[in-house]
Amino acid sequence: MSQSPLSQATDDRLSSMLFQGEEVREELSVDGARVAVTTHRVLVFTPDGDGRRFDHADRPNVVDASVETTGRDSYVSWGTRIGVYGAVLLGGGVLLKASGILDRLGGATPPENGPGASIAGTVDFLPTVLGALTDGFLLVGGLLLLAAASLTALYLGSRSQELVIERAGREPMRVPLHGDDGEEVARRLRSAIGTGSKPQSD
Repeated sequence: MSQSPLSQATDDRLSSMLFQGEEVREELSVDGARVAVTTHRVLVFTPDGDGRRFDHADRPNVVDASVETTGRDSYVSWGTRIGVYGAVLLGGGVLLKASGILDRLGGATPPENGPGASIAGTVDFLPTVLGALTDGFLLVGGLLLLAAASLTALYLGSRSQELVIERAGREPMRVPLHGDDGEEVARRLRSAIGTGSKPQSD
């Protein structure tokens, strides 16, 4: 963050946007953006931004300035769902393994000539099916939990901070931040704007 009077700035595009008689009270440069509080307005100039390069709001309509942390919320939503499914499947597989039911079924041998002779083949086949199902639960559950962890990592990597300048009746003006001085910038803006701006973390 730095403070550079518009009269000394190398880029005159922002100063050319001032109205006649409009004077700068406070100007801040942060991460390639310039934010100025004038006698009439709050100006935001982001010459290298992806969205609007210039935005402004009349000072009476500016109600706050704060720092927000944003990220791809879809990563969290999908990661939570996949994680729940993975935990259920993995837990089910572990319970089947730990219960010993597969061993008991594998050791069951109905008499060949007894009343259960007709289902002997089914009893012999059942442990194989349950064993494969248990292994499937463990494998798929583990893969889903790994996918959930990957989505969580993607969300953490997508998180970034923005300077949010709220204005009544319109969407807020947002300036990406890459340093640790965002709170100081927001505090100075709130101080420069004056009444109607409510600090959140001072």
